[in-house]
This record gives sequence, C-alpha cells and structure tokens, in this order.
Amino acid sequence: MKDKKAHLIETAIGLFARDGVSVSTARIAAEAGVSNGTLFNYFPTKQQLIDSVYLSIKEDIAQNVLSGLGREMSVKEVMFGIWRGYIQWAVANPLRHEVSVLLREARALSASAQKRVDVIFELKVEKLRQGVDRHELVDLPVDYICELSMAQIGVAVMYLRHHQFDTVEAGKHIHRSFDVFWRGICA
Repeated sequence: MKDKKAHLIETAIGLFARDGVSVSTARIAAEAGVSNGTLFNYFPTKQQLIDSVYLSIKEDIAQNVLSGLGREMSVKEVMFGIWRGYIQWAVANPLRHEVSVLLREARALSASAQKRVDVIFELKVEKLRQGVDRHELVDLPVDYICELSMAQIGVAVMYLRHHQFDTVEAGKHIHRSFDVFWRGICA
C-alpha cells in the first residue's frame, strides 16, 4: 500500500514539474497506471494529494538537511547547516526542488500542511527567533527572514545549476552566497 502511495506522489511530482499544478487527478492516475478511484482511495481530494506531495518533499529535505544540527548550535551554525544542506539537496534533486518551489509560490498548500512544514523546520524558526530576540539579527519578523533565506537559496541553486561547478567551486559558492545572506540579516 505504501509503495503505491509513494508511486502516486512521484508521478504527481513529475507531472506537476512538467505541466503545473493544474494537471488533473485523472491524468495523474493514468500516468501512474491506476484508476482514478484508486488515486482517490489514497488521496480523497486533489488538495490532499498536493499537500502530500509537498510534505513528502519537505520530509526528504529535512532528513538530508537537519541531521547533525542541534539546539546547542549557534544561529549562524544552524543557518549555514541548513543553507549548505538545502542547496546540496536541491542540486541533487532538481525535479523535487522545482515542484517544492512551484507549490509554495502557487500558494497551493492548505494551512494544515503549512503548519506541518513549520513543525518539521521548527529548529530554523527557533534559532532565528533567538537571534532576533538577542539582537544578533536585524529586527525583522522571523517569517520574513525565512522567506528571504529561501529566495537567496533559490538564486544560489540556480547559479550552481547554470555553472555546473566542480565540488570545490560549488563549496566556495555555497559559502560566499551564505556570507552575503548572513551579512544582510546581522544586526
């Protein structure tokens, strides 16, 4: 059962990347080789499918990015760990990254899915809040800083993809792009 659900999610990712969020559930089911009724057994609404796709991607990111990061680390250490890990994940998973951005920017997520994502990445929010409260970071809302980080990470990912650096140069780019971001949010 879980394999079929995962297959439906992966099929939806491919179609969302190619055709956008407006692709029909019937098309997703057909592409996955199942009936529309089978798709609806796993995802009773298209919204639940969209949310499941997004959460699947975000859980994958979290597994790859958050391991090794902890509350005892400084704000800068946590943010750099997330920065580096996310960029590396995005370059290695371009289709999943593209769909994650698409769903986020299309504002296609339910409020409950967004809350679940916030829980997954609570360490980031917690550390940024600490940084603002301690006057280490600029006095901006944490959600604004999060949006700023995602926008700048997106630029860093696009630049890396375009230039296809070797590992050493990619690492330098990740560090330089983080330094630009960090200088922009430091108090």
